[in-house]
Amino acid sequence: MNSQFFPSPRPVLSSMTQPVATIMIDTEEDFDWDLPVEGTSQSTSYLSHVSELQTILAAHNIAPTYLVTYPVLQNPTIVSIFRRLNETGRCTLGLQLHTWVTPPFSGAAESRNSFSGNLAPDIEAEKLACQVAKFIDCFGMKPRIFRAGRYGLSTHTAALLEKFEFDIDTSIAPRTSMIDEDGPDYSDYDCSPFWFGKHREILELPLCRSIVGWGGAKKAALYHASNRLGLKGSRIAGLLAGSGLAERITLSPEGNDLNAMRRLVRSLIRRGQMILPLSFHSSSLWPGRNPYVRDRADLHWFYDRLSAILCALSDEFNCRFVSAQEIPALLRGSAGRP
Repeated sequence: MNSQFFPSPRPVLSSMTQPVATIMIDTEEDFDWDLPVEGTSQSTSYLSHVSELQTILAAHNIAPTYLVTYPVLQNPTIVSIFRRLNETGRCTLGLQLHTWVTPPFSGAAESRNSFSGNLAPDIEAEKLACQVAKFIDCFGMKPRIFRAGRYGLSTHTAALLEKFEFDIDTSIAPRTSMIDEDGPDYSDYDCSPFWFGKHREILELPLCRSIVGWGGAKKAALYHASNRLGLKGSRIAGLLAGSGLAERITLSPEGNDLNAMRRLVRSLIRRGQMILPLSFHSSSLWPGRNPYVRDRADLHWFYDRLSAILCALSDEFNCRFVSAQEIPALLRGSAGRP
């Protein structure tokens, strides 16, 4: 098991027979997705529209996890919305570290510094400490679920997660390389959860992204080989996906249609993977905040895809929806552990 970012990684041993799904939402400020740097303007007022999402999720009895960034914690109106949702059992709250909008600031306006791995270890530690303290001040509890913004883990992050007593990390983007942006390379990771930690057992719950198809054991290698060929490779990747040989799919209504998500879920369940996190960005809840939802037509399509995959998970795949914070205990219990 790849241990570049994780001390003492060990597999999840589980006898679960019914798949469970959970909803993870990157809950963040407006920002320029092409240039995430210090000093750019941002707002969180659009998050007042979260009530529309909650109505859809309530129909499935789903309590999502909102992974909030520092600017979200700076907006008292939005904090009060999430506090009420949490106190009434309608959501779980976690933390997402967007380094470029979290103090202390260095004054270095470089997009590469949006990845924690490009920060000095003491700066990453100070930023995380600042955001943890702000989270506690806002909600009266410690955050237990973490995601590195832009999936930008450093080799020091795991020790910080132990120090601040997190239970779950969600920072791996499997089968994805961000080397071209000076970010991490997760090409060798798949989406199976695992435990890690030297002094505290933490569950790694990766983004639900994998390569599926009839290419067998070679499909991941085929996909990554095509991905390294630039524009020519993108055409090859399209042919691989179109033929069903090797296709990278994410369990997300952002950029993935219903049939693709169904293919992914079907493949994962056949492999014996029973934990299925569905993810998206809060900025998809209102037009014009990200590349996935540019106008009201896109917003309708987004909600249509979300509703359709939620129905497929429950009706077609017999998934039970759980909050993310329940998953560690479920896995320990199914393995006969306390």
